[in-house]
Amino acid sequence: MEIQPFIVGSGMAGKAMARSLAILDLLHPGLELRPPRQLGRDEPLAGLADGSALPVLFIANPHAFHARYLLEGEKAGFRHIVCDKPACVSREEARRLEDLRASVAICHGYRQTWGPQTIRRLIDSGELGEVFAIEGRYWQSSAAQRALVPDRKPNWKNDARLSGPADVLFDLASHWVDLVFFLMGGPATAARGWKSYANAEAPHRDTHLQLWMSFPGDRRSLGSISKTFHGASNVLQVHVLGTRGTAYWEFERMDEIVIGRGNQKTVLQREESALGSRQPPFHSLGWLEGYVEIIHRALLRARGEAAAAAGYPIPDLGDHLQVLETLFGLRDFAA
Repeated sequence: MEIQPFIVGSGMAGKAMARSLAILDLLHPGLELRPPRQLGRDEPLAGLADGSALPVLFIANPHAFHARYLLEGEKAGFRHIVCDKPACVSREEARRLEDLRASVAICHGYRQTWGPQTIRRLIDSGELGEVFAIEGRYWQSSAAQRALVPDRKPNWKNDARLSGPADVLFDLASHWVDLVFFLMGGPATAARGWKSYANAEAPHRDTHLQLWMSFPGDRRSLGSISKTFHGASNVLQVHVLGTRGTAYWEFERMDEIVIGRGNQKTVLQREESALGSRQPPFHSLGWLEGYVEIIHRALLRARGEAAAAAGYPIPDLGDHLQVLETLFGLRDFAA
């Protein structure tokens, strides 16, 4: 059966979804992808899922509308949905999404790239011994850049009705927490943190976060997450500390993992081209790789193909609601 994608949202995430579908149409003609239909703002979803092709809804509009479209999409008959993060911006919305029966993939693309997938296999095989900590940073400079521009254009995220009541907390931090949960093999048991509004454009837009999380077995994680780090590009760095070795991965060198043992270091390089865009090592497409892989697996799942279950599961709504529950609990950031 042919697949008919419907895309809600035309910003960066919506374009990433459209590009991913174009790549998948080229690489996997057997998916029988029809050209995606771009939905207009407030265009009703009712009736769209009634065609002859298998309908899949892609949600990439402003954050505060995601929960509404997830619920309306299911009501309209969509059984398979791909949603940008965050799926919702409040605990009240999260409770409503808990009863959603549609299959929902969440675009936490970093965990689907070769580096984190390989490190998870190293952890599960015991190569690093007992993992006791994960530390790292996720730094960008968007808020820092805009703070230096006196007459900057308005940003939609300055409106809490569109973005929800936070910025870094829902945007970058949800990626960081999802990645740590994936590597740890499950959610945190407790979390605390501190946030800053340095260079914030609106009162609700936190710009910097320090986050501590605890996991079963007396394991910990520590992350620094920022949009106001001057000079940063898209700096995502992860250190996994085990009793017999460490593993270090950074997004800007996404096809390498540095393994430490004692005082020695070795570099593990990607050799295969089995994930995402199938580009050869050191020729990948950056964070689009994760989008391509998640969407591919979600479409295989929609078609009922066994290959959709291969390897570690892609991030779904259940995983994501655990991530958001951790972040919602940090809203007051007690010292």
